[in-house]
Amino acid sequence: MNRLVVSSSSCWRILRWVGLAATGASLWACTSRTLEMPTVTPTGTEQWNVTQKINNNLDLLFMVDNSSSMTSMQQKLLVQLPNFLTFLQKLPVTPNLHIAVVSSDMGANSDVNIMCTPFGNQGEFFSQPEGTCMATTLTAGDTFISDIDGVANFTDPIASVFQCISLLGASGCGFEHQLASIDRALGADGLGPPPSQNAGFLRPDAYLGIVMLTNEDDCSAPTDTTIYSLNGFQQSITNPDGPIDNYRCNGGPHGGHLCKDLNPGSPNMGAATPPLTPPQDAAGNPPILQLSDCQDNDSGSSALIPVSKFVSDIKALKTDPDNQILVGEIIGPATPYAVEWAPTVTPAGTSENWPQVMHSCGAAGGDDVNPDPSTQTVGDSSFGDPGVRETQFANAFPHSIVGSICDGDYSQSMTAIADAISQFFTPPCITSNLQTDAMGNPDCSVIENLTDASGHQSHVAIENCNENGNTPPCWTLEPGMNGCTGQSLKVNDSAANMMAASENSTISCSLCMPGVAAPGC
Repeated sequence: MNRLVVSSSSCWRILRWVGLAATGASLWACTSRTLEMPTVTPTGTEQWNVTQKINNNLDLLFMVDNSSSMTSMQQKLLVQLPNFLTFLQKLPVTPNLHIAVVSSDMGANSDVNIMCTPFGNQGEFFSQPEGTCMATTLTAGDTFISDIDGVANFTDPIASVFQCISLLGASGCGFEHQLASIDRALGADGLGPPPSQNAGFLRPDAYLGIVMLTNEDDCSAPTDTTIYSLNGFQQSITNPDGPIDNYRCNGGPHGGHLCKDLNPGSPNMGAATPPLTPPQDAAGNPPILQLSDCQDNDSGSSALIPVSKFVSDIKALKTDPDNQILVGEIIGPATPYAVEWAPTVTPAGTSENWPQVMHSCGAAGGDDVNPDPSTQTVGDSSFGDPGVRETQFANAFPHSIVGSICDGDYSQSMTAIADAISQFFTPPCITSNLQTDAMGNPDCSVIENLTDASGHQSHVAIENCNENGNTPPCWTLEPGMNGCTGQSLKVNDSAANMMAASENSTISCSLCMPGVAAPGC
C-alpha cells in the first residue's frame, strides 16, 4: 500500500513553502476569499490535501525479526540501508534524525521448554555491535543514532553505524511479538515509561517512522497468556489448543485470524478461526484448505492482543497521527492464505496430521518454533507467512508501505519507504493548468486545518496574498524549487497559526481543460 500526504519543510518559519499533491477530484472549487462556490464555471476542478511542515525532526524505529529463520532476510535489509540513508540525506531539507533498532523478542511464558525466555528484550534498543561489526562508534552510553543539524553522536558513516547495530541474529523467540515490541519500545502500551535506555528517542514534535522486517505474522499476547503452554495436555493434535507451534498464533480456538472458507460445500463459509482438525477428501486424506478475507480475530476469542489496541496506542503518541506517522513493512503477503495438515510424529511416537499455515511466498516448509532443516535451501531461503495482523496494522495509517519479504532484494520496498518519508520534507510540485479569476489570480481556495497541543481542531479559510495586501495568513503560487518545473504554494502564515501543534491545508482549484474554452483559461 502506498498512500502519501505531502509536506513542506520546517526551516521556513513564517514563509513556508508548501506543495500540492493530488488526492482526488472535487465537485466544486472555493474562491480564495470564502468557502462558497467560485463564480467562474469550471470545466474541471481538483482538490489537494497538503501537510504544512513545522519542523524537520524524524524519529525512525526499525523492528527487526530475530527469530530462527531470519538470517538471509536481515542480510538483504543491511544491503539496502546505505541507499536508504543516502536518499534521506539528499532531500532538499535534511531530516534531523533519531534512528533506533528493536527486536521481535518479547519472550513467551510456557510450562515447557519452547526456547524462549519469559520476557525477551522488552523493546529495549539494540546499540551494541552485532554480527562481525567490531565497534558502533556511537558516543559512550548512547543507545540510538542521532544526527541533528549536522551534529552526530557517531564517527563512522551513518550507514555503517546503522548496519553495525541492525544484524540482530536468529536466536530470538519463535513466537514473535512484533507489534508489542514496538509498543513497549515507545512506551505506548500503557505499561509505564519506555525502557530507560530508550529515553530521549521519541520527540513530541517529530515525525515518526516505523519500519518492520519480519517473515511471520504478529503473535503478541499478554504476559499471563497460556497460549504458549501445554496446560496439562500433551504435545498433540488432541490438545484443546493444538500442538505448540506457530499455528496457535493463527488458528485453533484462540487463534489470531478470522477467515472465510473458500472450499465448495464447506459449512464454514462465514468468518471463523482456521480449524485444528482437517476436513476429509473422498480418499480420507486432509486436503489443503483455501481461506480468504482473513483479518485480526477481534471477536473476543483470540489469545492475542487486538491489532486495534496497537493502532490506538501508536496514534496516541501524536497530536495529528494521520499526518505525522508512517508505517513501512517488509513482511509476508497477507494472501494467499491456505492451511495444510502435515504428517508429524509426536513426542509419544504416534503419527498425526498437524495443521500449519502455508507460506504466502518463498521456500516451502518449516517455521520458527519447530524449524525443519531439510527445507532450507542453499542461497536465499526467504519465506513469508501471511502477515494478516501486520497488514491490518499498516492499513490503519494513511501513510503506509507494505512490501514482500520474499523479494530478491529490498531495494524497491526500501526506496518506496524512503520516498514516502521524503514527502514529509520535500516541497512538491503542481503542474496543472489552473483557471484564473478576473484579477488574474489562480481560482483556488486554501483552507488551513489547525490542531493544537490538546488535539482541538479549527479550520480557517485564508486569502490570496495578492488580494489582501500580503496580510498573514495568506497564500500565493510561485515558481517551484529543487527541480520543480511547475509551481509551489507559498504560505505567509500568522504567528498565531504557527503556534499550532500541526497544520495541513485543503486546496481546491478550477482547472483549464485542453481544447475546452473557459473563462480564465
